Amino acid sequence: MASISGGGSIDVTTLVSQLIAAERAPTDKRFDKVQTTAQAQISAFGQITSAMSSLQSALKRYDGDGALPGRKATVATDAGYTASATSSAKLGNYQISVERLATAHKLQAAPADKVAQLGYGRLSIQVGTGNAVDIDIADGSGTLAGIRDAINSKMSAQGVNATIVHGDAGDVLTIASTKTGSAGQLTITTSGGDGNLGVLATTGGTMTQLSPAQDAQVKIDGVLRTSSSNTISDGLDGVTLTLTKAAPNTPFALDVTTDASSLKASLLVFVSSYNTALSQMRSLTQAGSDGKTAGTLVGDATPRSIMQGMRSMISGAYGDLSKLGFKTAVDGSLTLDGAKFDTAIAADPAAVSKMFGSSAPLGKQMRSAMDSWVGTGSVLSSRTDGLNKKLKDLQKQRDNYEVHIDQLTTQYRTQFTALDALVSKLQSTSTYLSQQLSSLPS
Repeated sequence: MASISGGGSIDVTTLVSQLIAAERAPTDKRFDKVQTTAQAQISAFGQITSAMSSLQSALKRYDGDGALPGRKATVATDAGYTASATSSAKLGNYQISVERLATAHKLQAAPADKVAQLGYGRLSIQVGTGNAVDIDIADGSGTLAGIRDAINSKMSAQGVNATIVHGDAGDVLTIASTKTGSAGQLTITTSGGDGNLGVLATTGGTMTQLSPAQDAQVKIDGVLRTSSSNTISDGLDGVTLTLTKAAPNTPFALDVTTDASSLKASLLVFVSSYNTALSQMRSLTQAGSDGKTAGTLVGDATPRSIMQGMRSMISGAYGDLSKLGFKTAVDGSLTLDGAKFDTAIAADPAAVSKMFGSSAPLGKQMRSAMDSWVGTGSVLSSRTDGLNKKLKDLQKQRDNYEVHIDQLTTQYRTQFTALDALVSKLQSTSTYLSQQLSSLPS
């Protein structure tokens, strides 16, 4: 605020500042308290939302096959293949032999001097049953390096690579498919030019086949299965075979057994998420007694209602949950008895699905409750939106109050400046009268 000088004895600037400070102190304090409280509550609801979202994600693991125990695929180390299984794989023993591996087509030309012109004209390369790609080799560009670069420029996207090996007898051009099996079969034809590119043709040329375009073959319980890849995921439902070595007519056993370890691990994540959410809300709503600091949301009905709902759902299904190995503590937190769970899942592999699956009574109830608590339009979202609106309204009140303060400051300044001028005038009058009185004869 600009300083106002006057001839009087009143310090207008200081006086106005002090009056305004006294005027706004209680209002600013009230505004600050409302803002601090709302911001703390928004943060608290954010923590609860995060914890509840983690619990919701943990629950969604049991949608579909996620509530079923997994499968373990066991194969001998020298079987020539490895295997993995999903929960949809059928339990059992399978005899599998790798008859042959899938290989990629690879062709090699005769050695040539690296600067020699092999020829010019047009190469046409077809991969599998796809369309042939034409590659024009200009006169004077028919060295092995020129041909290699032309092939790579046109064919890399089709999965064909051309390389040069530098040998004692000369440079050797190699053309290879990156696709295994018959799908990667290379067919090379030539036309036009001087006719010398014909040596690269797969029919009538001089190319040597280093590796055939061969499909993989396995026998599963004696049934032949052919694949263009060494990874076979459609021979047995839920099982993926990765072939590593051929051993024709030599079967090795694949055992598919139940593996509940991943299901147990996911239940422990669920337990941890449940306990974290419960603990978070309990801490934020605790009363300030026995030396404890009151929680940010003490007295707030929303988190208490959610906690009550969570505990009610668990207690309502506790009989069946306890059979799975679940236990509850006095504070409502959960634990899982691993040994009891193993026994229960061995007796009934669908036990978890019957409890937490999306169509199970408890699973359906929990999903419905979580949807009402977390997400767009949910209870927690609405509470947070309400607090954010409160902050916006508070800012409007602050802005309006600042306008009032500015007006009051102007009013005070005007009043005390006028008073200062009056005092100055009175002082001048007093001085004049004193001078006149002193000049009178005694």
